Amino acid sequence: MTRNPIRTLPDQLISQIAAGEVIERPSAVVKELLENAIDAKSTAIDIRLEEGGTSRIVITDDGIGIVQKELMLALTRHATSKIYSLEDLESVMTMGFRGEALASIAAVAKVSLTTRTANDDHAYAIDNTSFEIKPSAGDFGTRIDVQDLFFNTPARRKFLKSTSTEFGHCVEAIKRCALANPHIAFSIWHNGKPLHRWIGGSLDMRADEILGAEFHAAKLPLQIGSELIQLDGFIGAPTASRARADQQYIFVNHRFVKDKLIHHAIRSAYQDVLHGDRQPVLLLNLSIDPELVDVNVHPAKIEVRFRDSRAVHQFVYHSIKDRLAHGAGQSKIDDAELSPISSEAISPSPSNVTREIQPGFKGSSFNQNLRLHLPVNASVKTSMEQLLSSNHSLSSSHTSSISNMKEEADYPLGYAIAQLAGVYILAQNQHGLVLVDMHAAHERVLYEQLKTHLGSQIAIQSLLVPVVMNASRLEISLVTENQTLLNELGFDISAMGPEQLGIRSLPALLSKADPVPLVRSLINDLDEIGSTQMLDAAKHERLASKACHAAVRAHRLLTTPEMNALLRQMEATDRADQCNHGRPTWIQLSVQDLDKLFLRGR
Repeated sequence: MTRNPIRTLPDQLISQIAAGEVIERPSAVVKELLENAIDAKSTAIDIRLEEGGTSRIVITDDGIGIVQKELMLALTRHATSKIYSLEDLESVMTMGFRGEALASIAAVAKVSLTTRTANDDHAYAIDNTSFEIKPSAGDFGTRIDVQDLFFNTPARRKFLKSTSTEFGHCVEAIKRCALANPHIAFSIWHNGKPLHRWIGGSLDMRADEILGAEFHAAKLPLQIGSELIQLDGFIGAPTASRARADQQYIFVNHRFVKDKLIHHAIRSAYQDVLHGDRQPVLLLNLSIDPELVDVNVHPAKIEVRFRDSRAVHQFVYHSIKDRLAHGAGQSKIDDAELSPISSEAISPSPSNVTREIQPGFKGSSFNQNLRLHLPVNASVKTSMEQLLSSNHSLSSSHTSSISNMKEEADYPLGYAIAQLAGVYILAQNQHGLVLVDMHAAHERVLYEQLKTHLGSQIAIQSLLVPVVMNASRLEISLVTENQTLLNELGFDISAMGPEQLGIRSLPALLSKADPVPLVRSLINDLDEIGSTQMLDAAKHERLASKACHAAVRAHRLLTTPEMNALLRQMEATDRADQCNHGRPTWIQLSVQDLDKLFLRGR
């Protein structure tokens, strides 16, 4: 066999290999050029595409521009104005920083660049054909014209999809940049026709422009954090969930990311109010000290790595979970600031939540792929049944207090006036009519009471004979490092050899599960997230089932005091706006809504 000699690759081939990592399709070109325009402090960006971006991409900004003597470097690999040292890289806040984007694009397309700074009398232009700098006409800012993408790498061009598909990816890339930078105006053209124009403004306005009326009706404002870490934006009400995660926009320091840790935290926060595989809608930006996050992980800069992943996971998880946890009516009515004839009561947006949270507090995560349908431990079952028996009749003492309420007291869900079809409670408050699904509402009330009652109880099931499982050295080290956490959760796991683990006890709620795959899933959580909520997931699933079976059934006739008692319990219960399956428990019809139904005032 002949041996091929080791040789240095030609510069052109090196550039094309690098371009393959960064420039996968036209949308990647759009993304990289938009990030450069954002870094240039632009206030308005114009994007013009032809044939979905495969034929031509022209992006014009009104930023600071590039001085003439640096134009040649602009198209050179690893030339950048963003960083100069390792310290800069470890605290980078700009969108770009590697100095690869323009050079990678120039390696696989025909590129011309026209730019003018505030100190220049006229613009200057350069292209990647002659690399000659020439005087040119142009406004302040930069205009980059990219034509015939992959003209010199035809194999790559064959992998492109249809024009409409590539155009859709380009528009999605533009949306992400526009949502992360609402203060910048964006205009989009395709084949010479205007498509979108978004003026600079607030995030609220930009979200409504891009994500539409459905997102506007579902969004719940969120603003929370401390000096080191903040989370702001909008999360969607559980009732507006979707089958796909196509309306989840997550940014870290205004950079769009697809991060498993953050997605896991979001899914965990919604586990109590979303049913099955439904996905929430949300638009969130996580602002964090740049020294606590590494953005130099992926060539496309779409992944990040956190220095303290557990603290970040718990911060996001608790922030969203707490925002979703409102007593029924408190957020929807009070924050909407309705008058008695307001029509906004049917889909109000709760007010901002602002409070201080320090990162690093204890918590845990869960394996969202775990689906456990296990019998509840006998002692836990007895405790739940005792609690249910004391609450199932809707508390006679609470009922008596309801009957003595002063009429002038203002309750968000008002006072019951009737029961409809044995299913719905009709109540009147100062804004109009409230309709309540009594079974769904009582189910949520019981579920939250059960969680509180059993929150600190972890029954342990010791195994008669320890279960031995084969494990890698990494798995054994993860178990050893997290012994305290595992013991708190009811697991007794320890090394029995260089490649074996011994399982001696499990939480009682998980005692019927196969120990080996259960522990492997647990270790996987420890590796990826740094903590676990597996026990909580199993416990809550069983509690939800118990609450559903114990809640007041449809077609059961309730007295007026019983209906009022349920309304008061809803107002004092977290997440009472949705049942355990993610459906709404109540809606508000204002007096104005009712007037419209009967055409009053016309």
